[in-house]
Amino acid sequence: MPQSLKTTEKDCLCCRAGFAKYTSIRFAGLLALLCVLLYMGAGTASEISPENPDVAAKPISVYDSYWLKAKDTVNKSVMTMLTQHQAELDLGIRLHKLMHGDRSQKYVAFTFDDGPHPTFTPRLLALLKLYQVKATFFVVGKMAERYPSLLQAEVADGHCIGNHTYDHENLTKLSPDKVTFEISACNEVVKRITGQTPHLFRPPGGAYNHQVAEISEALHTNLVLWSNDPGDYAQPGTQVIERRLLSQTPIQGGAIILLHDGVDQTLDLLPHLFATLRLQGYEFVTLDQMITSMNNHSASNPTSSPVHATVSQLLAKAPIPNNADTQPNDVQASPQQPVSGAGVVSNTKAK
Repeated sequence: MPQSLKTTEKDCLCCRAGFAKYTSIRFAGLLALLCVLLYMGAGTASEISPENPDVAAKPISVYDSYWLKAKDTVNKSVMTMLTQHQAELDLGIRLHKLMHGDRSQKYVAFTFDDGPHPTFTPRLLALLKLYQVKATFFVVGKMAERYPSLLQAEVADGHCIGNHTYDHENLTKLSPDKVTFEISACNEVVKRITGQTPHLFRPPGGAYNHQVAEISEALHTNLVLWSNDPGDYAQPGTQVIERRLLSQTPIQGGAIILLHDGVDQTLDLLPHLFATLRLQGYEFVTLDQMITSMNNHSASNPTSSPVHATVSQLLAKAPIPNNADTQPNDVQASPQQPVSGAGVVSNTKAK
């Protein structure tokens, strides 16, 4: 083979190798650029809006992992709370807690736990504004830190903010110092963002004991539970949630309704629920408004108080679940003694 031809073949091989190297580098550069664009796009895909500017910096996985954990927390049923309350009374213990308002008044309080949620909270706020409903949000401290503008929006719309701990942990499994931290840290976060210190506190899952109640009182917060829980956190279906609230055990005056900030089925039901309760003559109030009303009623009628059923009567009337679609969470009234002070039972022990 001629020498010139061998040289040409060698040169061609070098050219091909160089071209392949250039193409590989260029492709890698384009791929890196594409990854950057996709990352930037992921931030804007999280429902960014003028009302929700915090979301842009938070990938979806950040709050989805938290929400999955929050949904796994099993709420204490109303039946369980009644039984626990009876046990406290049997021991002569009256813990500082609010389970419902004045049963003689035609009002109810909607409460929403576990937010703020970057996807659901803006939708919930829009619904509440559209139907002119004021509610109470029990917020998780670390979520409020991630989405402060949503907390500010809740306050701006006239809603009440309550403390739902900083990390959403079961407080009955923590040491006194950690319980104190969970409540105090959430209060500090809310105060830093809104300028207001919450005086309402709801333990995650309704899990409380004597220690939790005493620490709550020492920190000047009112421990708030609920009278109605349709179990929306388990997403049983809109019709199931509706039946549990409106027909299985209908809502009564002074009801504190537990719902969650992060459930599509709840959002779908709310317009119908608001309309139905309004037709029944109910007014919607925040827990602050409910407590103020209870205090005013107590001040103007010092010798009178709402009539409450005894625990044994309530337990006897409580529905017994006979299928997976029925739960004992729907018992309406609590066995509390007549309200006093801030609308709660004071923390005393009989001697």
